[in-house]
Amino acid sequence: MTRVAVLADVGQHVYHVGDEAMGLAAADELTRRGFDVVLLSRDPDQTQDGYGHPAVSTLEFPWSPAEREDYLRRIQAHLAGASSLPESDPALALREQLASVDAVLIAGGGNLNSRFGWLLYERAAVAAIARSLGKPVVVSGQTLGPVLTARDAQVLAEMLQGAQLVGVRESTSAGIARELGVDAVQGLDDASFLADPALPDGGAAVQQDAARPVPRYEAPAGDYVAVTFAPGGDEDFRSGLAAALDQLHAKTQLPAVFIPHMGVPGNIDADAGMHAEIAALMDTPAVLVPVVEAREAARLTRGASLVVTTRYHPAVFALSAGVAAVALSVEAYSDARLRGAMENWGMDDFVLSLPALQEDLLDEALLEAWERRAETASHLKAVLEFRTRDAGIWWDRVAAVLQADTSAAAVSAAPGATGLSPSARLEGRGEWAAAETELRRRFYPQSLLAARLAAEDERVQSFTAPIYRALEEERTAHQRLAGSRTVQTALGLHSSLSKFRRHRA
Repeated sequence: MTRVAVLADVGQHVYHVGDEAMGLAAADELTRRGFDVVLLSRDPDQTQDGYGHPAVSTLEFPWSPAEREDYLRRIQAHLAGASSLPESDPALALREQLASVDAVLIAGGGNLNSRFGWLLYERAAVAAIARSLGKPVVVSGQTLGPVLTARDAQVLAEMLQGAQLVGVRESTSAGIARELGVDAVQGLDDASFLADPALPDGGAAVQQDAARPVPRYEAPAGDYVAVTFAPGGDEDFRSGLAAALDQLHAKTQLPAVFIPHMGVPGNIDADAGMHAEIAALMDTPAVLVPVVEAREAARLTRGASLVVTTRYHPAVFALSAGVAAVALSVEAYSDARLRGAMENWGMDDFVLSLPALQEDLLDEALLEAWERRAETASHLKAVLEFRTRDAGIWWDRVAAVLQADTSAAAVSAAPGATGLSPSARLEGRGEWAAAETELRRRFYPQSLLAARLAAEDERVQSFTAPIYRALEEERTAHQRLAGSRTVQTALGLHSSLSKFRRHRA
């Protein structure tokens, strides 16, 4: 049986629903097609317990651009036989693990950019090690960029060009792939059809370590609005979100159920902390859910009547279940992902920019989404037929490449294999939609430019900061030495000697 190593951002101390969901979904799809899966994780024991698949340690790269570039160079040099790594280097242990598998799948994510450069370099290193061993590499369901330094773009291009198959999850990422000289397949997020929890309906929560997410959480009886917000923004931002939810409740009479996607289980931090702050500003019912496992978060989201989010995967879970979603993207990176996810289902008009919150356009969009939820469900049901087929074709193609199957060419030629099947769009009708288009036209180019400049500046500073620190240490040491009693005595003697010599002269 073909053994495949799957790299996803799993086993992190801070649980991330979307990252775990993509890892779970990739493992599900491969297992369903007869593969043995080995997961690369930051916490192999935790991952093995949660997934039911063997897990081994992945590489962890430094956050500093200068340091991660240096580490990747040293790994590449070792693989090329130009130098050697210390015997204790984790890259050598990983190479031994990858030598025992037949192929590598880099599962989906939003980490192939300079914003999360240490994750980009981790993937580049894993792909390089796999290639050195002659193992096929497939990259699935990725967002590329949109923020990339010149060096990171080169690293990404080399990584993708060396893969046997590359899949991206948005039209913007497909465009970036073309710019990098990569023939990528535009498809869906890997977790679009993540299976529901294998737990009996109404069953009690499984008791487990407090450091793990709660596996099951009973939502309020009846209908509800599912809400997920990433932390960030000022008091006006949180007040604006609270007011929008209060106004939505006046129309729906449904409670807002806050479902965090990121945080340390058991803590009120990250999303849960943001949710608590917003709920405290609301005048209408709000239910605060703890961090739950990815499948459970998907189930709760799919069970809602409407989804409101600044995060990516709530929209993914909602749309594949026929649930209307309205997303607020606060900057260029989140917009590329959210708009891409919604665009794949013809719902991109319902992604609003940050200024839309200040202009009260979010309120109007939410009310329209609620009033048109039956129409939206019908639209999404029609699109679902195409997207289910597209996803199946993609994973069949992945399986063929991972097996180095000679029938891969036939799979590639199947309908929908080179992209998503055409489908209808559901356009926003209110005046808010035209106003949002104009806001978006002004806001996101500025946001993207600012992010790119910041990334380049961070890279430069990562190289120059150690030099400045060393200079400052030398300056401090010099001042300390200059002020010491020994130096002061020597200077005094030198001054006296100079005066004596001038007197003798």
